[in-house]
Amino acid sequence: MGRVLLLVLMCWPGWGLVLVRLGSRQHRELEKAFEATPNGKDRKMMCTVMPFPVRPNFEFQFWAGYDIAVPVKKFEKEGRERAIAIAVKVTPGEPGAKASYLFSRAGVPRKIPPQVWAMKGVEMNLGGGFLVGVGKYKVQLWVMDAAQRSCYREWKVEAKDVGVPTKLARGEVKDSGFEDWEGLQGGKGTVSVYMHAAAFVPRRITTKLSAWDRAVLLGSLRSLLDVGGFARARVKVFQLDGRQVIFEREEFGKGDFEKLMDVLMGLNLGTVSYETLKGPSEEVFLTGLMKEESAREARSDAVVFLGPTARSGPKLSPLARELRAQLPPVFYLALTPWFSVESDLIERFVKAGPGGKIHSVYQPTDLAKAIREIRERLN
Repeated sequence: MGRVLLLVLMCWPGWGLVLVRLGSRQHRELEKAFEATPNGKDRKMMCTVMPFPVRPNFEFQFWAGYDIAVPVKKFEKEGRERAIAIAVKVTPGEPGAKASYLFSRAGVPRKIPPQVWAMKGVEMNLGGGFLVGVGKYKVQLWVMDAAQRSCYREWKVEAKDVGVPTKLARGEVKDSGFEDWEGLQGGKGTVSVYMHAAAFVPRRITTKLSAWDRAVLLGSLRSLLDVGGFARARVKVFQLDGRQVIFEREEFGKGDFEKLMDVLMGLNLGTVSYETLKGPSEEVFLTGLMKEESAREARSDAVVFLGPTARSGPKLSPLARELRAQLPPVFYLALTPWFSVESDLIERFVKAGPGGKIHSVYQPTDLAKAIREIRERLN
């Protein structure tokens, strides 16, 4: 049955966790596959599944998810040639409720130094997530790779009513994709958004952003664009450790969320090249981005940095301070772990000029308040 499941999933395009349409051929095939609990005859993949508790996400919906940590060393000799298949069954606790099935494929990183495949401390992160309404749910997850190795885990979650209005009914399940985003609606002015693609909470050595990292980044960006009151958005996504821009759009619109999701899922955090380490510093890299921003002929009405707080670093150079003074109002939506107390590079840059404002975001309500304040200030 495991081989059937692998073949079924490999036939479907896409990488994000997708809800299978009820009554479809794929739904029937997954239903049959999950009827037979994995019997242990498959070779073990040696993966660790870490469920997340249900939590309100940064789009103010209930998000449930998981991380799958797989040692890269297990793919040293085999299994790299094809994607990894992931199937999820979610059964509501409501009497008579039908189970929902979701699926995805995860890519095995290839553009990394050959010696990394033999390292013991490096892990791939294959996390995902989905949305639920209020209620209790049983989650079953099955992972399989091209070498017929598999792992299985089941657990229970509960979304408790906390008085926050959501779009889903009790016991309802939905994928957390962004294909339904229709673009900016109304508003006025232009915003330049600089998103820092980094882990929300530091953890063991991994090669990927976790499912929660991606949910926080994408959900925060969507809330900013939906509620910020702008007519146009320029979006640039960068990675400080790698000193690289990984995504940019001069006019962020319909369909770009899915493209950004693909980029974030494919981002390799496992290694930083020697050329990068001996090259420009993080401040020089950030200064380069701001040079391009200040040189625009059609200036934005605001610059918004968005992302997890970065580690502390040296003081700002005079050049960075001079560039900061040339920019329009600058804001920092700092997605801040509760234990973070340091002032990072972006925060110091934002504070170095007029009109700079830091918004520490610990939870979704903080984000809503920050976006509202940005909108009121600019208007």
